[in-house]
Amino acid sequence: MCEKPKTKCSECPNRAFLQLDEKIIRSHLEGKITIGTYTIREDDTCIFLAADFDKTTWQVDVEAYKKAAIDMGIEIYIERSRSGNGAHAWLFFSEPIKARLARQVGSIIIVKASLQRHNLSLESYDRFFPSQDTLPKGGFGNLIALPLQKIPRQNGKLKAKLG
Repeated sequence: MCEKPKTKCSECPNRAFLQLDEKIIRSHLEGKITIGTYTIREDDTCIFLAADFDKTTWQVDVEAYKKAAIDMGIEIYIERSRSGNGAHAWLFFSEPIKARLARQVGSIIIVKASLQRHNLSLESYDRFFPSQDTLPKGGFGNLIALPLQKIPRQNGKLKAKLG
């Protein structure tokens, strides 16, 4: 039972974390469970940045974001949201980097995308994961569901576009 915000996640007696292993990953991919991850590590680093796009212009905006990143030599992977009305644009790092730096890179990509397409409002851009530069005191930061879970894939609502 979640008692947030009365009880902080880090102090919750009801929390239970599963050890991430091949069995858990397989269960996620087979659609038996959905797993997620907290984006910021204890040393304020992260291994990915995900940009969240929603609202009516998400398709145009996420493609502009991806193009701007590619122009900068950065590979982006797009995952359509479970609802089908948005997407996450994933940027994976080869080693952990400071969350602040990851968010700065994402912001530069956003600016470049808007400069390349002057009529692009980027109104669909919602936020980055991680949403903070540092791990909140007594908390875990943002939780994001991992991609490629079976049920959304089967329903055609989750499509990873690589490249």
